[in-house]
Amino acid sequence: MGVLVAIAAVLLTQTVVDVLGIALGAGGPTSPFGAGALVGSTVVAGIGAAVVYAGLLRFTDKPGRNFVAVAAAVFLVMLLPVAVVAPSMGVTTAGQAVLAVHHLLVAVPLVAFITGAVGR
Repeated sequence: MGVLVAIAAVLLTQTVVDVLGIALGAGGPTSPFGAGALVGSTVVAGIGAAVVYAGLLRFTDKPGRNFVAVAAAVFLVMLLPVAVVAPSMGVTTAGQAVLAVHHLLVAVPLVAFITGAVGR
């Protein structure tokens, strides 16, 4: 369910960005702002999060707390390519901000649903 909420959130946000005509600087088939890239990366993030949580559930006494810590660390690490790599792809500063928001819109529902903060 978290993956579906995250997909809906990023696609809705990207639609608003597109309607507003915000210059993102990256287009074409390799754009990180395309629906395919957004959906695909969200699904991969969901699978990764589920695998990490399963491992924590098996090997730790406090999987929820540990998962939140791991998710926060992964979120911060995933912002590095937004800041360092995205500009070399032609992504504008506004595009970087949108990518950071997309990361947040994926992370929050995944963490919330996996840890049981919502949906149970």
